Amino acid sequence: MKVVYDNIIFSLQRCGGISVVWGKLLNHIMSHGDVDVVALEGEDACSNIVRKELTLDGIALHSFKTRLMALRRWFNPSVPSDVAGGGKFIFHSSYYRLSGHPKAVNVTTVHDFSYRMFVTNPLKRYIHCSQMFRAIRMADHVVCISDNTRKDLFRFLPDVPKDKVSVIYNGVDNKFFPMEDSCSQDFVLFVGKRDRYKNFNALVAPLAELGRSIKIVGVPLTADEEALMRQSGLQYEYCGIVTDEELNRLYNEAFCLLYTSLYEGFGLPVLEAQMAGCPVVAMDSSSIPEVIGDKHMLLSEITAESLQEKFQLLSDSTARASVIAHGMEKAHSFSWDRMGQEYYELYSRLLNQ
Repeated sequence: MKVVYDNIIFSLQRCGGISVVWGKLLNHIMSHGDVDVVALEGEDACSNIVRKELTLDGIALHSFKTRLMALRRWFNPSVPSDVAGGGKFIFHSSYYRLSGHPKAVNVTTVHDFSYRMFVTNPLKRYIHCSQMFRAIRMADHVVCISDNTRKDLFRFLPDVPKDKVSVIYNGVDNKFFPMEDSCSQDFVLFVGKRDRYKNFNALVAPLAELGRSIKIVGVPLTADEEALMRQSGLQYEYCGIVTDEELNRLYNEAFCLLYTSLYEGFGLPVLEAQMAGCPVVAMDSSSIPEVIGDKHMLLSEITAESLQEKFQLLSDSTARASVIAHGMEKAHSFSWDRMGQEYYELYSRLLNQ
């Protein structure tokens, strides 16, 4: 089996969820001795944090120039005949590119439709969605990372044949785990981006009203966010961009993870927290019900009253233990090995058709 990977995502972001997923997929497929792996990647790929930690020994690496990447990213790469070989091969791009080689079997992974739903700049939305939608329509097979993403695909692209779309869930790292020396504290934890549909601002006033404090992990706070929290009287601590070890410690110490996002393709922080034994209170939206352990912790709205109801439940030791147990059970049903194996089986099936 030959698989040609387009590692363009390592040139498009320094780090990020798609980079993590792509790195895990590469690692798993390379572990199969019967797979001939070829990778196309930009000259600057190793500036990506995930790529820097990958060991791609033993596979054929073909570098492409990253000059004018702002334009180059929108065009499909060429796969030289000596790279493709003589027979059919899988071509899988990390970000909505296709191979026009006659022997290529194109696979496209769709993470979410956030650009289609939330980007307000019409030109940016058009350019991005044109590439994405073309890749979905022209691919031989499309993988969605959740059932909700699959439903969104058919909502926006009802012409796509249903039998060429499947769901392969992402995994979660076992580096997140309960720590025996941790002590649960009263702070609420927020992890990830905070703009637009991440809905961070909506939690500020309710948390302040309840007298709760919050610790925030992610990109630096904006002046507007700091002003909003100061004006509301919310006690907060910005933790910065932390290592996985530091994040695991925070998950272990937090009263709960509060995940207010209105839209997610998957919702990785929910699973990370649950792996670490941290209860999760999250919005009842998009893919979150697919990954949360206890659906009693889902919110239909963010108000002081709705949050207080969940917090009171988590203050009861018996109820809290039940929420944690359900969360850990759910989280352990997702794994990177399972994700990689399902891609391997998909590739085999497509090449044998």
